[in-house]
This record gives sequence, C-alpha cells and structure tokens, in this order.
Amino acid sequence: MDETTEPARGAPIARWLLGLGVLVAFAAAGNLVQHLLDLPIPGSTIGMIALLVLLVSPVRQPLIRLVSPAADSLIAVLPLLLVPLAVGIVGSFGPLAEHALALAAALVIGWLVTFLTAAFVADLLMRRMRRP
Repeated sequence: MDETTEPARGAPIARWLLGLGVLVAFAAAGNLVQHLLDLPIPGSTIGMIALLVLLVSPVRQPLIRLVSPAADSLIAVLPLLLVPLAVGIVGSFGPLAEHALALAAALVIGWLVTFLTAAFVADLLMRRMRRP
C-alpha cells in the first residue's frame, strides 16, 4: 500500500478531537446563554439540550458523525467522571443529613418518574416497530 490508499494514522485522533471540540463548544455556548440570560439552569445543561435539539432535527447525520467518536469514549468512562460528585456528597454528609428525609423522598420520586418514563417510551417504541 502506498500513501494514497493507506488511511492516515492521525485521522481517528483528529476525528475524536473534533467531536470533543463540538461537545465542548455546545457546553460553552450553553454557559454563555446562561450567563447572558441569567438563567437558573447550568450552562452545560443548556448546551446539551441544544445539542439534543439538533440531534433530532434533519441535520442529525453529519452531527452524529462529528460527535460519536468522542461521545462513545466519554460514555465508556462516565462512571469515573461521577467519582468527584460522590466524594463531594460524602464530604458534605453533615449538612445533607439534616435534610435526609427530603433527599430520600426526592431520590425515590425521581427514580420512579425516570423508570416510568423509560418504560412508557420503550413501550411506545416497541408498538411503533410492530406496526406494518
């Protein structure tokens, strides 16, 4: 194989960096919107909602090709990204213990709503797939 038929070795890294750049750009844009409009929602959440809106729009295919290499690798290490959150919660256990009942209720209700929503969406999608 010569240079014209062999894929560049740096191409996967470049695609990953481009995808990561797109994800970071959406998070930064969300932070900017949050700051400019003084919204009570975290800017990164606003950015990810904007990304989701674009992923369900007609421009989704090029966007999926851009972000999927970085998104796949970030999903693989997601549990590690949650470790600082868990450490912060354990470190703040004293003040949180005062509101233990409210926190437990919020966790159970949040879990129940998420579970029922996921079940509803799964059922809806399965019914849609069975239609001729």
